[in-house]
Amino acid sequence: MDTHGLRLLSLICLLVTIYFTGTLIFTKGFLLMRATVNQSSSCNVDFAVQADDHGEGGCWMHMRYKKAVIILIDALKYDFLNYNTSLRNELELPAFKNKFPMVHQLLNRHPNNARLYKFIADPPTTTLQRLKGLTTGSLPTFVDLVSNFGSSEIVEDNIINQLVKHDKKVNFIGDETWMDLFPRQFSKSFPIPSFNVKDIHVCDNTVIKHLMPQLKKQNWDVLIAHLLGVDHCGHRFGPNHPAMAHKLTQMDDLIRNVTRYLKDDTILFVFGDHGMTNTGDHGGDSDDELEAGLFVYSTVQMTSSALGPDKTVAQTDIVPTVALLLGIPIPFSSLGMVITDLFNHCPWWKTSNSEIKQVYHTIKALRLNAYQMSQYLTSYSKIASDLPLDRFHQQEELLRNSENELQRLLTAMVTEGETTGMLGRLKTLQSNYMKYIADVREVCRSIWAKFDISLMVIGIITLAVGLLGNIYFFVTKNISDEKILVRTLVVVVVSVLYLLYAIIQMITEFLHPLVLIQFGSVVVLVLCVLVKLSLSSKEETQSDRKTCASMLDLFASLICVIYFCSFFSNSFVVYEDRVLLFLTQTMVWLYCLKAVRTNLSSVSLAVQSHPDVTYRQKKTRVTFDIGEVITNPAVVCLMTTAACSLCLKLMTNFRMCREEQVNCTSTIFADPLANLIGERKSLRNFRYFFSVSCVALFTYLTRKWMQHYGNLNSTTFSMICYKYGYPFCAVCCALFWALQGLPQVVFDSLPSWQHMVLPWLVYGTLLISVVSLVAGPLCVLQLATSKASAAFYGTSLPQLIPQVYNQLKIELQNDSVEDKPPTVYGLGSVYSASIVHLLTGIGLFLVLLLGDRFSPSILLGLIACFFFLELYSAGLPPRTDDSTVEISWSTLVTHGLLMSLMFYGTGHQTTIPSIKWESAFIGFHGDEVSALIAGPLAISNTFAGHIFFTVACSLYLFWPYLEGVLCLAMTQRHRSSAPWRGDFAVYNDGISLRTNLFKLVLGFILFSSIKLLGSVVAAAMHRRHLMVWKIFAPRFMFESISNIVIYIVLFLVYLFVLRVDSALSKFVKTSMT
Repeated sequence: MDTHGLRLLSLICLLVTIYFTGTLIFTKGFLLMRATVNQSSSCNVDFAVQADDHGEGGCWMHMRYKKAVIILIDALKYDFLNYNTSLRNELELPAFKNKFPMVHQLLNRHPNNARLYKFIADPPTTTLQRLKGLTTGSLPTFVDLVSNFGSSEIVEDNIINQLVKHDKKVNFIGDETWMDLFPRQFSKSFPIPSFNVKDIHVCDNTVIKHLMPQLKKQNWDVLIAHLLGVDHCGHRFGPNHPAMAHKLTQMDDLIRNVTRYLKDDTILFVFGDHGMTNTGDHGGDSDDELEAGLFVYSTVQMTSSALGPDKTVAQTDIVPTVALLLGIPIPFSSLGMVITDLFNHCPWWKTSNSEIKQVYHTIKALRLNAYQMSQYLTSYSKIASDLPLDRFHQQEELLRNSENELQRLLTAMVTEGETTGMLGRLKTLQSNYMKYIADVREVCRSIWAKFDISLMVIGIITLAVGLLGNIYFFVTKNISDEKILVRTLVVVVVSVLYLLYAIIQMITEFLHPLVLIQFGSVVVLVLCVLVKLSLSSKEETQSDRKTCASMLDLFASLICVIYFCSFFSNSFVVYEDRVLLFLTQTMVWLYCLKAVRTNLSSVSLAVQSHPDVTYRQKKTRVTFDIGEVITNPAVVCLMTTAACSLCLKLMTNFRMCREEQVNCTSTIFADPLANLIGERKSLRNFRYFFSVSCVALFTYLTRKWMQHYGNLNSTTFSMICYKYGYPFCAVCCALFWALQGLPQVVFDSLPSWQHMVLPWLVYGTLLISVVSLVAGPLCVLQLATSKASAAFYGTSLPQLIPQVYNQLKIELQNDSVEDKPPTVYGLGSVYSASIVHLLTGIGLFLVLLLGDRFSPSILLGLIACFFFLELYSAGLPPRTDDSTVEISWSTLVTHGLLMSLMFYGTGHQTTIPSIKWESAFIGFHGDEVSALIAGPLAISNTFAGHIFFTVACSLYLFWPYLEGVLCLAMTQRHRSSAPWRGDFAVYNDGISLRTNLFKLVLGFILFSSIKLLGSVVAAAMHRRHLMVWKIFAPRFMFESISNIVIYIVLFLVYLFVLRVDSALSKFVKTSMT
């Protein structure tokens, strides 16, 4: 790489570093972890009265049970447990309904021994965050979501810690995540890998295998089992699938067997950590995702209250409930409320005969719960300043009044006995304690997300600095010009200086944030002035040619402003896929108008230069010819634009609906192939062959393009991989989809190597193809060598015949055979062919990850991109031989809109449940896949549209030189008599190539960064909005990750184009020697 290319690459790296730093700083302020109180509860507290003259001992309260069995069935939704007796017809029943007859039987036969609750989770509904809530009783913040794949030890006080501290033996079987959260805490453990969503049997069968022997041994105090099959079945098939019915039946059988071995001193808890949507996903905060189920059972009487319908408890309530029932302290940071039903009965105090005793016994538990929370609030207020003191004092006053009232009631009970009005006073007191606990939880919930406004502002300023620097370098025609050298150096120096201060501040915080904010504001002002000067200089150079292109750039800027502002409206974010379709089609049709206008201008100039032709045309007789109408350039432009718009519209058939979208219905592509059951089963073959046909057509079209320009004649190893390896990959994808479409029982019974062999063949073939392409990127064939200059050919017949004729004339005129020029096939599309080669390989990789559901979108994206490239080329003014193509801002905006639209066209939404986790395991069986592999695979699936269109963006540099048939039909231009050189003409000016490539990369980064800044500012402004964690925060997170993906891919594409140019230079030098 030459010095000029390195200098431009360093500027790109500088801007990307600024953007990345700004995003990190903002994230640190916006998704800041809550303050953690590192204290642990103990038995020695002044609010606990350890004077019970009954029970089995205990810490704050007498021990109700000696042992507990806790069965966590991942994604056990309340609807799964709740039995609907009105649905008796099996045909009316959804697959997941009424599959727990044992639970229904226990609730009906032993109403005082069993309870069923709606078990409401706190978002985000991912397993790791729910485990933290279920063991600490706290409310995990949204930022904890990012650690769902890298769990670390819980340092807060938790129920496992309290059990171990009080010499309880805890045995564990199931999800290995527990081992990361609670290392060295379990007396005996059987951890099982958990992240493979394809596995719906191995984990559960292993848990069942070890659970029953452990129950019989009784060498434990608490036995925990975490089963994953229901969750994985939901991810793979959804809840309404026969496989889910079988899995839930297995769970009911497990409960039936466990209850047989329960003793009187043991209590059973069966619950889910979250629910699931109708598609089997989770992670968000919809009702389907939040409503898990909780079933509690004991062989002896557990409660004295009547069974109420659909009673609701929070998941954090399980922590104080289990703690007090087992006679240990409530974990220090718990915000849960004891489940009152489980504390109104005391077998030693005969509460069954006295409602006053029932209420009082409940109050004892609530009082301990309230004082534990008061203790936590007091400690929290000492380390955090965000606690509202007025509400804190009001709550403490309520607690003191309740304590005084309790003392008066105790005195009255001793002196007067159970009087008539005492029950009412006790119920009021119970309500006061419950109100206190609920108020404390709401206060903590409202302040839990502790925003660091200073860091958020610094992050926004850093992004603004990067954006202004980006604009400056993009609009400056030649940054190496000595006239503006000082101005350019100022931009670089102030940006680097601010970047260094921002990085140091983020790491060490040695400066006061206000100082950095002020410095950043000054840098922003300086950059604004320099950008204005650069824009003014550009306007002066273009003052004599106010063209349609400049108006289109202005409209593109308006589109960016509209897109930027749309991030501030939750409705626009929810319906962003529809807004994007409108904006994208608008820009495509504007390019159609530009192409028509350019063609009319060319015709007008031709008429002015040849008035005699116009006179003869007027005298000719006017006749109607349908062929002339169809081939009219304006009609061809309209047809091309309509075809492009149609592809974009068809892409909407592959988008998924999000919860907030009203009247949105998903198509047959929303579910996996194996999930098309019932009435839709007949469509399975249609969908499969349709998807296979799309992949075959995708491979064929790129191959046909290569053949048209002669590149398919190349005999290099990379072209051999292209001709034979890529079709082989397409066949493997089709066979793999057929394998996935088998019935679940059949598919799971296959050996593991059969699950992996086809994807690995695709991975291996594509890896070899891409590596060989990078090693030898030229897709050309040289038939002869010479010292003279080269002649360049394609293989399409209209081009080949006149060029062969010219070549024969040259050869006959040459006296020496040595002076004959070499015949080189494909050199006229040498740059474009290498990019198309790479794009085809990337497309097939994405096809494998997207599966048969969304792979047709890759074909639609390719065709839409082709049509727009032709429109873009037709809209350019006629070129001279030495002129270069400069990338316009409107072109990059339109391409960016196409990219953004394809994100939704590949079945994604900016919500956590829409992430296709199963893509991380394509080609892997079990849990042997590393996070270093699974993460990139899941990201590649999620941002397939971004990757595909980012690779394709470099084609804008070379496509106009190809002068394709469609482009010529839209312009009425003909190739000149000079030999057609294609995009090899770019090779003549290496500096212009690097400069235009630099501008293309900068422009594409600029468009993406405008979106990033919009999502960042919107998240900051709406940080207290009701929908911030449901809409604005996920939108910011997705935009941040997508920008990182774009930066990485653009960097690689930049290097790849330079690699092609370097190989071409070597080829030309070799041919000339």
